[in-house]
Amino acid sequence: MPSSSERVHEFSTTYPTTTAALPRAREELARWLRDLGVPDDVNDELLVVASELLSNAISASTDPAQELAVAASVDGDCVTLEVTNPPASEFDVVDHWDYDDPLRPGGRGLIIVESLVDDLAIAPPSRDRSLSVRCQRRFAHHR
Repeated sequence: MPSSSERVHEFSTTYPTTTAALPRAREELARWLRDLGVPDDVNDELLVVASELLSNAISASTDPAQELAVAASVDGDCVTLEVTNPPASEFDVVDHWDYDDPLRPGGRGLIIVESLVDDLAIAPPSRDRSLSVRCQRRFAHHR
C-alpha cells in the first residue's frame, strides 16, 4: 500500500458514451488500482462505484460522439474517483433518495455509490451542462 509520504498517483482518461466502453473502463481502472497496491476488497468496491457512475454518465449523454472523463488519484490510503458527464448531458438533479418503490427500474446508482464510499460530492451542473460526481474511499477501514 502506498504510504502517505509517497506522491499522489493519478489516472485520467476519457471513454465513449456507450455501454460497450464499460468493460474496458473497469479493466483499466482495476489494473491501475491493483498496480498501486490498493487492497482487492477496496478495488472491487471501487469498480462497482465506477460502473454506477459511468452508467449514469452514459445514460445522461445526448451525443454519442462526445466522451465522458474519468479521473482517479491515490494519495496515501485514500482513493479519489471522479466521473464527468460530457457537455450537454440531460439529467435530473436528485435532492432526495426514493426508497418507496423497491421494484422501480433504475435510480439506485447513487444510493449504491454512497454506501460504498466515505465521501460523495456532486458538483452543480456547469454552464455547458456537464456534471461531475466525485467520491473518496479510504483503504484503512471496512464498511
